[in-house]
Amino acid sequence: MTTATDALCAIEKRAHRAIVQELRLLIKEVQALQPGLAGDDRAHAHALLLKLEHLRQSQVVDSVCDQPPIRLAAQG
Repeated sequence: MTTATDALCAIEKRAHRAIVQELRLLIKEVQALQPGLAGDDRAHAHALLLKLEHLRQSQVVDSVCDQPPIRLAAQG
């Protein structure tokens, strides 16, 4: 039987290579685990949610910054 700590560690390992869509699923997975957690596991889940959200936002910002600049039509 897998413990909550094992599950959270497995999610954390997957997160490093995850794309945005997978990170969203991992966030939902951790949120689903949270109600049944207590003590250190609850703190681990909370910290992991912060990390996952940071990774997700970093990828979104990186992809937006990689876009070519938008050129506006000249106003006459």
